[in-house]
Amino acid sequence: MGVSYNVVPKVNPQKREDPPKYYAISQSNGEVNFRALAKEIAEITTVSTPDAIAVLESLIMIIPRHIERGEIVRLGELGSLRLTIKSEGCNSEEEVNSSKIKKAYYRFSPGSELQETLKTLKYNRVKKANTEEESNELY
Repeated sequence: MGVSYNVVPKVNPQKREDPPKYYAISQSNGEVNFRALAKEIAEITTVSTPDAIAVLESLIMIIPRHIERGEIVRLGELGSLRLTIKSEGCNSEEEVNSSKIKKAYYRFSPGSELQETLKTLKYNRVKKANTEEESNELY
């Protein structure tokens, strides 16, 4: 099975007069929820579904504590989470303070095993799912 994609035209917002270019975009094929993941974990381990849910819920509770401390959260082969911030630009170093910080983001970096799977993906083109108007918004 491969990763589904479709093709959409996108206009360069800096050069709107140029003709659009066509790009492949990944097409989702459903989703998996938290409980389904816990059930799968229970199937391949010695823990029950409620135990798997408890561990995953606990992880969700403790990760923010470590992020607030400025720590990178290493999750083994899954990868790591760290905090990144977006701030307003200033003309001098002295002008920069916490009020200039506009937004915080979680940055996920996949572990080597997850990263390796990206090298072996197969791709299947599917029929266009988005209208041209929607695809221009994605740019």
